Amino acid sequence: MLGINQHSLRQAILAVLGAGAMTAYSGQAAAISPASLGVIGAGDSATVSGNAPKRAWADYGTGFNYGWTHTAQFRIFQVGDSTDLTAGTRFDLTVNLKQNGGASPMNFPGFSIWTSGSAPMVTGAATGGGYGHEWSQVRGPSDGGVAGHDKEVGVNPSLGSNGWMNSNGGTLVSGHDGWIGYANAGYSFTNGDGDKVQGLFAGASNPGNVGQYGGGASDPLNGTALANVNQNSPYVYTGFASLSAGEAMLTLQGLKAGYYLIGWAGSCPDDNANGQNCGTAAGQAYRLTINNTGVSAVPLPGAVWLFGSALFGFTALGRKKPLAV
Repeated sequence: MLGINQHSLRQAILAVLGAGAMTAYSGQAAAISPASLGVIGAGDSATVSGNAPKRAWADYGTGFNYGWTHTAQFRIFQVGDSTDLTAGTRFDLTVNLKQNGGASPMNFPGFSIWTSGSAPMVTGAATGGGYGHEWSQVRGPSDGGVAGHDKEVGVNPSLGSNGWMNSNGGTLVSGHDGWIGYANAGYSFTNGDGDKVQGLFAGASNPGNVGQYGGGASDPLNGTALANVNQNSPYVYTGFASLSAGEAMLTLQGLKAGYYLIGWAGSCPDDNANGQNCGTAAGQAYRLTINNTGVSAVPLPGAVWLFGSALFGFTALGRKKPLAV
């Protein structure tokens, strides 16, 4: 029997999956079942290339500005091994989505990341239990917002636009903690939940280029990094997005070992109201690279150091020998 390099085989399979044609829209579409990029430990990286629609990250239908569940690309990846998960080790990562040449490169890449924490990732169903064919780029599962704008049968509005992510047995963390961050190298926009999504350029529905969680207006064209990371999440310390023409990169600092879901595609919001050249409807070439640069060197918060110093002082006093009399 011929020997097979399992790593090469896995990468070849992922490349084929990434290059698959766009899934046709259907009211009876099945649950998404993302392929896995495997374990990305310290010093490791994972890469997948292929094609994705020009607008599936930023415009479901006309003017909704949601992500489009059944046409975007999704992958699961694990940060750290089982030992890292048990220890709660934190790593620094860069996630880079860029156009990959060819006849129709991805002009405006965009992506979002969610987590299931230390629980192995299981994604929910986008139909059956309802919850729509779309998602908010800046919310976690069951994180509020508007559900069922496309009037699907069985929608539970109380779960919000991302309810499908942890419906029917899905394990993504509920609420805002389940969302990690995003990067958008297209135009800024306001999505169907009223969330402000920052981008490389100011867009028609978000002319101030303001971020819902990014801390105000920005000017990425002049080098301003966007704080599009959920810094209140227990799964990541901090981070920022770096954007340029045809490339969106998110730096994550102190990302906890665990399981993550990334969804990406082209970003062409506002039903092309910005007049951008979005490219062809499908077949936009991309290259996604996730790189684990190593164990995080992010320092502990100042209050922790102060507490430690005080504790050390008390300990030293307790050990001080009594004076001779």
